[in-house]
Amino acid sequence: MIDNSIIHQLIAIEDEENGGDNALDGFEFQVSSAIYLIFNELKDKKDFALIYEKIEDFIIVSDKISLFQAKSVSNNITPKLLYKPSRITEKDSSGLSIIEKMYTNYNKVKGKIGESKVESHLLVCENIEFSKKLSKDLEGIKYLKTFSFQDLSEEVKEEIINETLFESYEWAKIHATRLIPKTRHEEVTRIFIEDTINEILGDNKINSTALYNALTYEIRRIRKNKCELTNTYLTQQIYKYTSLENDFNFSDCAHFLNDKDRRSIQISLIFTEINSFLQIRNHPILQDYQKISEYFDLKSFDDLYDIFHEIKSNNYFEDICIRLNDHEIKVLILLFVAKEMN
Repeated sequence: MIDNSIIHQLIAIEDEENGGDNALDGFEFQVSSAIYLIFNELKDKKDFALIYEKIEDFIIVSDKISLFQAKSVSNNITPKLLYKPSRITEKDSSGLSIIEKMYTNYNKVKGKIGESKVESHLLVCENIEFSKKLSKDLEGIKYLKTFSFQDLSEEVKEEIINETLFESYEWAKIHATRLIPKTRHEEVTRIFIEDTINEILGDNKINSTALYNALTYEIRRIRKNKCELTNTYLTQQIYKYTSLENDFNFSDCAHFLNDKDRRSIQISLIFTEINSFLQIRNHPILQDYQKISEYFDLKSFDDLYDIFHEIKSNNYFEDICIRLNDHEIKVLILLFVAKEMN
């Protein structure tokens, strides 16, 4: 479970740079990078949040705080590219180099949220290579997908220190990654979306273009409002644009409900949402469903309301009753009954 206070603290940190739009191609590369990486998080993490253009280009908070600076550079990554002072612009008048900006923001976050694990990442296009000048002893460096600055040669580390404002760096906390090609960033990201959803949900029909566009719109919104995009939101969006072969429709099993609940708008809406969440590995709702399904035998009950009353009165289900409202519990039971009867 993500500590929401961390999100609030990150959003509250004052930015050094002025607001304003990035160049369009750079902004689009950043958006695709953010979408790509939150789907990468979705594979393994139960909770995460994306913060966009606050402190860094974007931040992903999960079991650690990952700061991302996305650069659509056209040259290979060399020591000089890392420490060369940046061009003074209206948006950024600092003149700081790439690594100075990364480490300044890393220290800023560490200073505010010292207990959390923090890492800083430089994202570049897939076709960019890591120069052998970074580390002559690291075999096959130009083919690496990710490069840790801990692997910089001692000479290069000294060179960076001599050319920048910091006397030392936590090299192991700084990384560079070749992520997606700039010219095909949307296409590659949409393919990754489809592959990730297939891995999580199995065979499905996904409108990845519509989902990508919806997420792009949401990122623009959270960027403007300085708020976060969560894994809960992402999961909800996935099921708006995904069609599963084994989906249960509310109309297929509503006959198990009484007349009042069958007409309930809340139950009908929650049904679709919870039915979606049951497909996500490690989702809390899935754990609740499994707890119910392992406890009850349908042969011992006349209808789902007997199960509902047992859950509400049994201390074994106290945690479920605290977290879920009655409509959500009824939907869980309805899905349990429908799947058992199917």
